[in-house]
Amino acid sequence: MHEHCENIDTVTLCTLRQGFKARQNFHKIPEWVRKRCFSGKFRRIESRDIPTVIRLADKGVVAYRVPVKLVDDQLTHVRNLETWVEKYQGKLREKIKIDPKRGVSCVRKYQRWIKYRKRRMFVPKLSGDYRADGEVAHEFMKHSELLWSRATEWFPKHHLQRVFRDLTQHPLKNGEERLCGPWMGCAVNVAVDGKPVETTPHRDVMGFVHGISCLCPFGEFTGGGLILWELRTIVELKRGDLLYFMDHLINHSNEKAYGARHSVVAFTENKVWEWLQKIYGFVDARVKPLKAVQKRYREEEVERSKAKRSRLT
Repeated sequence: MHEHCENIDTVTLCTLRQGFKARQNFHKIPEWVRKRCFSGKFRRIESRDIPTVIRLADKGVVAYRVPVKLVDDQLTHVRNLETWVEKYQGKLREKIKIDPKRGVSCVRKYQRWIKYRKRRMFVPKLSGDYRADGEVAHEFMKHSELLWSRATEWFPKHHLQRVFRDLTQHPLKNGEERLCGPWMGCAVNVAVDGKPVETTPHRDVMGFVHGISCLCPFGEFTGGGLILWELRTIVELKRGDLLYFMDHLINHSNEKAYGARHSVVAFTENKVWEWLQKIYGFVDARVKPLKAVQKRYREEEVERSKAKRSRLT
């Protein structure tokens, strides 16, 4: 397949995995890195009419953008979502749910998930937002069918074969299905009161640790490029583009946007992957070695901090 490659030689996928923790860590991004971003010195990946793969120093693929021209040049996949917003704007206003960690004024999470604080392993259930929204949620899933179909077709299987296989090979029980193609569900971020969706820096830390999410912005807007902080890179995204990226490993946020910018992100949570291992009786052989590597990385991080403090004193 003809595609453009952006090579980021400042970080490796291995390093990102080693340093992963299931809690927010943007405060550890150095101040000089933030200043580089705000002074316009981050690498900018402009929109192209062919797919763009973002590859790190160890050849690991961390993101893959598919232009709207290839997804659907008639933009039907996003026009359907925009129709849904217009039709249910009033009801969505009544259900405004602010996500302070991401800085989004109205977010609806339609997914199959397992409660984080439950000690026992329960069956994935429909989220509270999905059940509470009723007709609104059902209609969103109908309006987004084409999007998930196209997102599944364009999934970069030639780069991320194992990721795609992990997301699709284990069916759910009792005839239930994933809500968003290979993903268990999605977060719908809706612009309200003239304020476009612009997330603040965060990682989606509950995501499947060996997975990848899919972002699609929609609505009439300009700006809103996606800042990938550890990569010191900004990815420009047009209405209807698809961006597959490892949002649990990379702190990300948006540049200033103008107009009615909405977005939807499809994802699978790590607890659901753990549940699939239990019901199918298999063990993800990558987990134990990764945990050992992460433990060593944290111990080395502590030693580096001690050495730095001793030099300062």
